[in-house]
Amino acid sequence: MNRNKLIQLVHVGAAKLFSDEDDRRNWQKLRTGHSSCSNMSDADLENLVAELRRQKALVKRPPRHAGRVPFNPSSYMTKIEAQLASMGLSWQYAESIAYNITGGKGKKPNSSPGIKRLEWVRKSEHFRAIIAALDVEQEKRGNLAGIDKLLRKLGENRTHIDAMLPEHMCGKWQRNRAWLRHIVEVLANECAASQEDV
Repeated sequence: MNRNKLIQLVHVGAAKLFSDEDDRRNWQKLRTGHSSCSNMSDADLENLVAELRRQKALVKRPPRHAGRVPFNPSSYMTKIEAQLASMGLSWQYAESIAYNITGGKGKKPNSSPGIKRLEWVRKSEHFRAIIAALDVEQEKRGNLAGIDKLLRKLGENRTHIDAMLPEHMCGKWQRNRAWLRHIVEVLANECAASQEDV
């Protein structure tokens, strides 16, 4: 099993055991010495997957797409698969994006409901829109990881961010692309300033 698949399984299984991100990271650190999957060896990841299976958080079952028309063998599908694997997300995540991009519930005049399966997506503009949405999600997750790293360097936690934001953004900044970029920049400057003071 390749590394990306192992990471994906750890994220899927751990999400069933832990609703809190810190609890998940503490659990991972307790078992492997690393809180982040990216720092673990393949053996560490395999051990976590085995533990998740033992705790019934991962159940072996037929593939989600068994019996369905094979995925379009295109560069678009390869890109989408790589994006999902890097974030530990399922195909269903991309399918929900596809559904919304191609019409959703079809509430607009003269519109039909969206496409529910990636196998049925045919238009290149739809594929490009799905990939762009996944790019945005990757960027948000990357910025969040960067923020957590900078906060650790400063000896702070996420409450430090709420204290420096306008009240209407408290608790909402984690999904706001512009604010995530801004926070990374502010924290990077704080880290640089604190090192100059040493």
